Amino acid sequence: MHALLTVAYVGTRYAGWQRQTNALAVQEVLEKALSRLAAGAVTTIGAGRTDAGVHAEGQAVSIALPRELPASALVLGANAELPADVRVLAAREVPAGFDARREAAAKLYRYRLSRAAPIAPAARPFVVPAPRELDPAALGAAALALVGHHDFAAFALAGGAAATTARRVFAAAWEERGEELVFRIAGEGFLRGMVRSLVGTLLEVGSGRRSVDGFAALLAAGSARGEAGPTAPAEGLCLERVDFPPGSSTAR
Repeated sequence: MHALLTVAYVGTRYAGWQRQTNALAVQEVLEKALSRLAAGAVTTIGAGRTDAGVHAEGQAVSIALPRELPASALVLGANAELPADVRVLAAREVPAGFDARREAAAKLYRYRLSRAAPIAPAARPFVVPAPRELDPAALGAAALALVGHHDFAAFALAGGAAATTARRVFAAAWEERGEELVFRIAGEGFLRGMVRSLVGTLLEVGSGRRSVDGFAALLAAGSARGEAGPTAPAEGLCLERVDFPPGSSTAR
């Protein structure tokens, strides 16, 4: 049986999505749970390789099970085997060979900043404190510069395996929600640490330490990571959704 899962997790205690030899990752936890459920080895492919501490509400995961299960039984059975901070939200059957990473058309990430003082304990694992002196207009103008096809080398952390640092961004915008400032960005794919590096540099624009034009100049080919701003903390970032091509059997 081949299936596509929608998986949510609190990334606080995990070293990211991808299985690692020296740390606990979400992929390892999910594969062990599914293997117990299916009474056989199960491998998974995640659409996005979220970094350590990053959360997900809509990670897309393709799997091949050694036996057939109704989608409802797959969801209930997997969750019975999983820890409370990892949940399978939905499952659907897909053709053999379906690869969630290759087939994904777009990924949407969200970054939450809070200007509340104090931040409520229930919210703190998912938001990052933000200075009150931020210019929303400057943040918005800089975010607009991200839309299109650019070279994001200045925003890529070392250690990524991408063949190219060029990426296409479909949409990027800031939204004020009470005490929160929320950044959303959708694109065909993202480099290691890219969204958090973008947020850290955008905050320099919002605080007046970098101009909008100076930010946009970082998208030119040849820009180096050291020219951009700091990498924002992981806890504010969440993989909100993965989209697949319209009309496909996986379209949401």
